[in-house]
Amino acid sequence: MLPFQVEWLTQLIQTILGFGPALMMPIILFLLSIIFRQPIGKSLRSAVTVGVAFVGIFAVLGAVFGVLGPAVQQMVNRTGIELAGLDIGWPLTSAITWASKIAPLIIPIGFIVNIIMLIFNFTKTFDADLWNYWHWAFTAVMVQFATGSAILGIIAAIITEIVILLLADWVVPTSQPFFNIPGTSLPHTETTNWAPVTFALDKIIRKIPGIQDIKADPESIRERLGFFGEPMMLGVYVGLFLGFLAYGLQLSKVYELAIYTGALLLLEGRMIGILMEGLMPIADGISEFFSKSERFKGREIYIGIDAGPVGLASPSAVAAGLILIPVYVAMTFLPGNRILPLADLAIIPVLIMWSLASSGGNLVKGLINGFIVSLLVMAFTNSFAGPLTDAAKAINYELPPGAQVVSSLDAGAHIFPWIIMTIFINAVKFNIKGLLIGIIAAVLYFGCWWWAKDMPKVVAKELEES
Repeated sequence: MLPFQVEWLTQLIQTILGFGPALMMPIILFLLSIIFRQPIGKSLRSAVTVGVAFVGIFAVLGAVFGVLGPAVQQMVNRTGIELAGLDIGWPLTSAITWASKIAPLIIPIGFIVNIIMLIFNFTKTFDADLWNYWHWAFTAVMVQFATGSAILGIIAAIITEIVILLLADWVVPTSQPFFNIPGTSLPHTETTNWAPVTFALDKIIRKIPGIQDIKADPESIRERLGFFGEPMMLGVYVGLFLGFLAYGLQLSKVYELAIYTGALLLLEGRMIGILMEGLMPIADGISEFFSKSERFKGREIYIGIDAGPVGLASPSAVAAGLILIPVYVAMTFLPGNRILPLADLAIIPVLIMWSLASSGGNLVKGLINGFIVSLLVMAFTNSFAGPLTDAAKAINYELPPGAQVVSSLDAGAHIFPWIIMTIFINAVKFNIKGLLIGIIAAVLYFGCWWWAKDMPKVVAKELEES
């Protein structure tokens, strides 16, 4: 139990978050810009441009997912799979998180922790993406329901935030050129927390004879195939592949899916361009303000943004992610699995975006990397089913018909929160075997980070040379 009541804070946070990123982010960015003494006209134009970009991003995603969703459902139906648990998707996962009493505390706590880290030069990232503080709140809620302690939940959230901010700084040499987002970083838990793993995997994959010589990034493909190798056409090919798996010879459905996935690869990149048009003046202005301060003089400051739209604007991540959808469906037959992946299948490109970024966009290496990551995501999706179902029941969420438990692939992508939860829950229960599993996982995770510590700069140099 919490030592005090926070109902009023819960209502305030939920009201603000109810605006959604398209309405909330312009307000936050405008206020930040004014606080950092930027001209009102410039601040307003940039903030509105960011809002318009988010509207465009979600309009494209809504249209594409409206066609992709039924195709995925049809693909699942054709397998005849029936499981006890259901993937309810990230929107419901975040809604369950924010409805929990502990969650609203994470926004002010997270903001204060970020400022303290900036002041003492522990991070270069100023995380303006308050919407995605829900990932840290998710960590708090999962640990609370797994251990029964709200205090441990808050501690877990703070640890996760610190690690994610450090990771966001670490991968900047790759994230800025690969995703074309200068002046920013990606402090986004369920994506960036995979960076140590994916860079370590890429370091291993590079040692496979001949694989490093394969030129399978979108630029190389386009150079060889011309128009037929453009990112838009990669989307069309992947759409045809998924369409035949889902609909067989229903050519109208296959054709529809091909055009819509082609649109996703073309239009999301354009929308990110508009987003950066609005964001860069604010980012430059805030960086300039910090550079004039004695405490921050000479330091580079990054503006933290949402990785979701960024990942969905990467042609290689989208192509690889969509190709992996049938793989996720096939993984439901793995021993011990009880969750039917469904609602989050469409965001697989986001969940594996670092598999592609760490490989420099190489589809062959990225698919190998992404497949290994996907196996782990499915395992963690099952692990989070217990506490997430308990959290859902605590807010009187009605489980879908036939489902005994719920989880989501998005939840399963939280590898570092899973490590923290595993250590905390087994320490509280004095389960030595489980505690050792958590500690070994933590050692392996930070070992990957240390072993691959130079890889973001290595990939950045390769991107520059190519």
